[in-house]
Amino acid sequence: MKYDLKFQIYGIEPDSDRAKYEIDLPATVTADILMPIMGWREEEEAMGSHPLNAAQITAIERLIMLRLPKNLTLHVSSYM
Repeated sequence: MKYDLKFQIYGIEPDSDRAKYEIDLPATVTADILMPIMGWREEEEAMGSHPLNAAQITAIERLIMLRLPKNLTLHVSSYM
């Protein structure tokens, strides 16, 4: 089943649970595009929130042509 997922990157400070940074990814960034970056095998794995490692952050920065904050713990989340 295909879902119409949209994606957002958010960042939190260490020892916090509140987002200090949020950016919606362009609509062209789909689950299919993020799957190899994130290591997802199925679209269902894209649902929810996922922490990003350094390699994933770099790949997403190249994809969206934007530098992301380095002083925050970054996550990618999906919504419909």
